[in-house]
Amino acid sequence: MDSAEEFLTRRQMLAASSAMVAAGVAGCMGGEKEGRGEGGISSWQPTIPDEINFNSWATGYPWSQSWMLLEPVQRFYADGSMTLEQISDWEYDPDEQAVTVEFEEGWYWWNGDQVTAEDKYWYEECARLFQGDGSDIEELILEDEMTLTRVYKEPQNPELVQYQLGGYLGEMQRVHRDKFKPWAEELQDAADHDERLEIQEEMAEEMPLHISTVMDEGLGNGPFEIVDYDTEGIYCELFEDHPYADEIEIDEFEFVLAQDDALAQRIQGGVVDFGFGLLQQWVGEGTAPNSMDNITVYNDTFMRKLEFFGQGPGAEHLRRREVRRAIAHVLNLEHISTNYNTESVPREAQTGLPSAVTENWLDDSYVESYIDYPVQDDEERATELMEQAGYELRGDEWVDEDGDLVSLQLVLPDFRTNLARTISDQLINFGFEIDFNVLESATYNDRKSNNVDFDLTIENHGGQIAHPFYYFRHNHTAGNELGETVDIEQALDAGETRSPYNGREIVVEVPTEVGQEDLSGSTEEVNLFELDQEWRSVNDEQRNQEIAETFSWYWNFHLPGVNLVEVQTGTFGNTQDYDFNTETNDWEAYRGAYRGLKRGHISPSD
Repeated sequence: MDSAEEFLTRRQMLAASSAMVAAGVAGCMGGEKEGRGEGGISSWQPTIPDEINFNSWATGYPWSQSWMLLEPVQRFYADGSMTLEQISDWEYDPDEQAVTVEFEEGWYWWNGDQVTAEDKYWYEECARLFQGDGSDIEELILEDEMTLTRVYKEPQNPELVQYQLGGYLGEMQRVHRDKFKPWAEELQDAADHDERLEIQEEMAEEMPLHISTVMDEGLGNGPFEIVDYDTEGIYCELFEDHPYADEIEIDEFEFVLAQDDALAQRIQGGVVDFGFGLLQQWVGEGTAPNSMDNITVYNDTFMRKLEFFGQGPGAEHLRRREVRRAIAHVLNLEHISTNYNTESVPREAQTGLPSAVTENWLDDSYVESYIDYPVQDDEERATELMEQAGYELRGDEWVDEDGDLVSLQLVLPDFRTNLARTISDQLINFGFEIDFNVLESATYNDRKSNNVDFDLTIENHGGQIAHPFYYFRHNHTAGNELGETVDIEQALDAGETRSPYNGREIVVEVPTEVGQEDLSGSTEEVNLFELDQEWRSVNDEQRNQEIAETFSWYWNFHLPGVNLVEVQTGTFGNTQDYDFNTETNDWEAYRGAYRGLKRGHISPSD
């Protein structure tokens, strides 16, 4: 998942999609670059350098590369921890609904300018004014050169605010203040929102932050400064004023242009020295040189889930809890994990959370009472569940009370095909009819843009931030998506209890006794949307815990989806020519390979 996706809702992502299209290599790979010095190291990036644009409101922003060339103000790790980087302190004032962030001195842009609160202020002021009523921010206040205050429209949960100190588009310090200040001032003078949207279009067209501009004007802030680029790569040298420069033993860094088969060839040929992800993700098994190995391996914060929807052609079936549970019993997660073309481990419990997040946030005594779903298939129990719901097996096909086949439409983007084939085969073998549809990513996104008219898909589940909220938020595909706030509110006001976006239940009944498998005993009504809204503003540690438990128990009981696997990721590298210090969790973060280099954990072998 691109870093931007983590901080945008579905609707915001669609609106911003034109600014996030990564440029392809388009066959212009060129030859191998020679001349990397003994003190240098190389990784890869997939975009023709001339097509890179550091204006995040325009096409061509280097979302992945920015994790190397820029610095975050805070950093999140897979174990749920967080560190402040360019922030020295922060405080949330519940009375004012405001968070005040003090920025750390000692961080510099490549041009020598101190990184200040103004860099965030002018960038975020553009975002706030572009978003209009859709922004959570009522006002931004530049208290002084190093202090920024964000005044929110609604009360905030301090436990969640600490993950949002980076402001718009997350934690990255993306752009020098001088570039967006004139545009923000123009936006402040605009007469209405329509005029601000016109300014946004002008800014995207008239202010390209071309890679040459960033290089010539020194507009990066990472420890490796761009000094040259061509059709084959981007070439950087150590930035001596970076606060970690003295800890870095690498003098030069090169971004080689490569992706897909060309990337595999360059890894095999020793042109690429290290990178994010596991080695087997990029090259075929047994084809990597002996010098290459995985440096770190860990479970990512994102799982893969099979999602159930409630208004597709098979809605009458999937709206029955027994059918969803039967599907969970049909699936053999071990086989799914083995056949998946990404390294993974089966998710052994349906808590709605990865194992580490479950352990960190939920009491063992609470979770041990949950309904148990198998890791291997249990067709006998699946059959019992289908029969309880009134279905019967006619020959080798399941039919309902009217004799109609249980037919479900599975629609997915093309990059999920490998995972979906295994799932589809298992469901078909059990007796379901599966209408299997693979779409190009853009077509798939278009089909889901306004509403979901199919039954099943496969999506990410989670967030870069390993907090339960990000797994159950209502307005994100990687959460427990129910749709946009205004649409849900209108549906509830009209007396509806299901999402107008995808047909999922908004208001549910859950047993008060955790582990109860039906609703025959004492129950409570839970409005998932209202609980989500409360979570965003609650200021009580115990209530935070209770809400996390309620959402997790809801997932386990109602099963709006099945968590299939926990994806494994990490860093690979050339262990013959470089030493990697792995005694740190710096590697276990998004694009951790870059962080390892940026914090001095890679050094030339003696």
